[in-house]
Amino acid sequence: MRTTRARRRWVAVAPAAVLVLVALSLRGPFSAVGPLLGELSDELSVSTAALAVVTSLPLLCFGLVSPLAPAVAARIGVHRAVLVGMVLSAAGVLLRQAGTIGLFAGTVVLTGGIALANVLIPAAARAEYGGRSAVVVGMTTASMAASASAGAGLAQPLASLGGSARAGLLLWLVPVLVALLGIAVLARARRGVRPPESSAPESRTAILRDRVALAVTLYFGLQALSFYAMLTWLADVLESEAGTSPVAAGGLVAVATVLGAPAALVVPPLAIRRKSQVPWIAVASVPTAVAILGLLLAPQAAPVLWALLYGFGTGASFPLALTLVLQRTRDAAQTGRLSASAQSLGYLVAATGPLAVGVLHDVTDGWTPALLLLLAILVVQTVVGLAAARPRLVSAAA
Repeated sequence: MRTTRARRRWVAVAPAAVLVLVALSLRGPFSAVGPLLGELSDELSVSTAALAVVTSLPLLCFGLVSPLAPAVAARIGVHRAVLVGMVLSAAGVLLRQAGTIGLFAGTVVLTGGIALANVLIPAAARAEYGGRSAVVVGMTTASMAASASAGAGLAQPLASLGGSARAGLLLWLVPVLVALLGIAVLARARRGVRPPESSAPESRTAILRDRVALAVTLYFGLQALSFYAMLTWLADVLESEAGTSPVAAGGLVAVATVLGAPAALVVPPLAIRRKSQVPWIAVASVPTAVAILGLLLAPQAAPVLWALLYGFGTGASFPLALTLVLQRTRDAAQTGRLSASAQSLGYLVAATGPLAVGVLHDVTDGWTPALLLLLAILVVQTVVGLAAARPRLVSAAA
């Protein structure tokens, strides 16, 4: 009897464990590149400015590849589509070893694979756990945050362990292969399982004609913009406005990023307890607003507090956005389509955010206009989020 219960418990937990393994490999392989740009420049004899393009390619690839994910899942099944994503990720990690061209091409292949898995993890969780999938999505989101932090934090140690920057990047093949093996086993067990058929039209843009879907998509994009703007420029703001040292500023950004992990574990299971997620929009927006206002009005008063509030607010917004994708859709197929829509447009929007903030800073030679822009974007994000959080479903025809 105990053996039977243990087996049933393992069968119930195993899919979630596999999806967490996949999520743990979705950020580290590319977040490790930024801290190694100097070393890569020396090894490849390429300017750091040219290599900096590698750090912006992932967001563009996410935006361009994400719309393809539902079509791939519809053809071969959700689990096999995630497996394809992991195969591409492994190929990309290997390809990055082939010199300068390989680094760029490998980054495209790697992040293309990651984009497939990004979009389809919520759909795979929905297919496995139905209405209880938000908890699993929270676990995978926390794993992504941990992966991003580990990629940046372990970049130099892994480079030292491998003897070079490229060898350090190659070591990320290990978690990718572990995840690939796990999803391969799960995909084999779920052969023939596809998203449930729905009455949705064939057009990939049809879902954006639904007001609820559009609100969720815009919320995802604006929260991603805020996060990546923080990741790119918060250290510079702290150095310039609060007088923080470069080392301390970098450390504060790392800690702020890590706050996304516990937020991802707490927000989804609590947010799904009620049909409306309106209060959680405030939970995510208020800390970010306080942080931006603090950096505007009294940056030197509490730079640590401003950084942590910014990190918590943006860290809570991401799992909340994914939770809205789950809560506003009717089945795994619709979840996949809305996830693709939100992530495709969202990451394209996010890619423009750091650039807009940087250009505004250069033009005005100060951070006040840039921070005011981020505050205005946050206001729009909150308004859109309140619309997305109301207890309504995307139309069955979307």
